Amino acid sequence: MAKASASTSKHSSFGGNRDERRIEPLFNTAFARIFGREESKPLTQGLINAILKSAGLETIEQIDRIEAEHTGTEGSVDCKTPRMDILIVSAGRVFDLEAQGYPEDVVNRSFFYASQLICENMPRGATYKDLPQVVVITLLDAPALFPDEQEFVHVSRMAWNVENPPSESDIGKDPDGPFAQTDRMQFVIVELEKVRKRYTQLNEEVLADELLSWAYLLTYGYADDREVQRIMNEVPGIEYFAELYGLAVDDPKVKRAFNDAVSAEREYQSRQDYYARLKREAIAEGLEEGRKAGIEQGIEQGIEQGIEQGIEALANKMRELGADEAIIERAVKEARSTN
Repeated sequence: MAKASASTSKHSSFGGNRDERRIEPLFNTAFARIFGREESKPLTQGLINAILKSAGLETIEQIDRIEAEHTGTEGSVDCKTPRMDILIVSAGRVFDLEAQGYPEDVVNRSFFYASQLICENMPRGATYKDLPQVVVITLLDAPALFPDEQEFVHVSRMAWNVENPPSESDIGKDPDGPFAQTDRMQFVIVELEKVRKRYTQLNEEVLADELLSWAYLLTYGYADDREVQRIMNEVPGIEYFAELYGLAVDDPKVKRAFNDAVSAEREYQSRQDYYARLKREAIAEGLEEGRKAGIEQGIEQGIEQGIEQGIEALANKMRELGADEAIIERAVKEARSTN
């Protein structure tokens, strides 16, 4: 699910400058409306093939089946049921296309979705040789998972080092030596945050790369009519974007969902700000109380110290006058008891 970040404005046609109020195409309901319908097939195929080519994976020739907001059906009533953004089937290969605005557990979530899709698409009586190939593609619009790497596309598949089985601490490292792997479960993560930071304007470098053009369109370009038109003219497979995006943002369901999400996010942020203010005030009040207590304690300690010094001076004076120690001791005791 991608986060909402603006308010809506009507624009079924394109003809102005950058409008930051537009609904982001990565917002979950809009994303499903743009890329998850029957009429979306050519556009969705263009996006998927751009990702697959960049990831070094086999592209698809056509989409046989497409379904938005697919709900998993396998498992008992007590099992967690996933809801995937867009399910795509092409020549026996199964794809889950996700737009995610939250990085938490994205790896485990992808593995869970892939497991569900394998179960759903494995025919009864089939052997494990017939295991369907599942590819989970995540458009991650959140802080990068791999911030130290320049690449914004990452591919992962299941593999096992047959000579040196990895320990738990080795998970995620490149295996040394022969290893067994399967192409039945593959994962592709596109880190859109890196594109957001590097490209805030459309340029020739962006237009020269098909996936980079897609990533820019979904993060920045959609808000500028001229950039949308230029990308559609120069990059294959994107020519249907304006029409489908316009239909999505004019859809009452999408508008309601977006406005609700914006309201919820504003309320959440307002609560966070309120709690932060209470915390600051509590800390400031505690510091002030501590300061006052310290002053009062200092005064009390000063008085006590002065009295004690006076009693000691009295005792010394009595000794100078030749008073008996028993008398001095009794005088000191009485002086202390009265204070």
